[in-house]
Amino acid sequence: MIYINGVAYPNLAAYERFFSEEYLQKVFQKDIYTVIHGDLTIENIICTRDDTGRDAFYIIDPNTGNIHDSPNLDYGKLLQSIHGGYEFLMSANNVKVTENKIDFLFIKSSSYMELHKLLNEYMNQNLGYERTKSIYFHEMIHWLRLMPYKIEKGGKRVFLFYAGMLIVMNDVLKMYGGEEERIDG
Repeated sequence: MIYINGVAYPNLAAYERFFSEEYLQKVFQKDIYTVIHGDLTIENIICTRDDTGRDAFYIIDPNTGNIHDSPNLDYGKLLQSIHGGYEFLMSANNVKVTENKIDFLFIKSSSYMELHKLLNEYMNQNLGYERTKSIYFHEMIHWLRLMPYKIEKGGKRVFLFYAGMLIVMNDVLKMYGGEEERIDG
């Protein structure tokens, strides 16, 4: 177990079975493929008003070099922002690591929590259970893919992102794992 801000979470090894090729093939088997943005984070959505005063938005900084071009990947990137709190972890500074304990001030805005709630409701109502599960698994994959970059940068901040990744994994498997899949933490 690892303790993140006083809460016990299983360490990464406990999640290994959820990232086997066979398991992920089942989760992603119904993903559709199309042209996607590829890096649809909250920071890449610019909100404005059009000439008539109506709210409008545009999306910047596409990343089109993905192997798995599914809209679920873009939803997963959006979740990495509003569910996982990526931008808030980027702004966190002080982290204390002692043995199996990681402590830091993690402030996530109520606006992000409300956005996550609304997006989760939308996905469950309009996309269904299987696709929503796939989207959350894409979010977990995004966190895993992020870790080598954070490790390469070094320093204690890598523990912030490791902690964020474990929190997301635990949360996703509580929401979208069957009894045989659950991680107790």
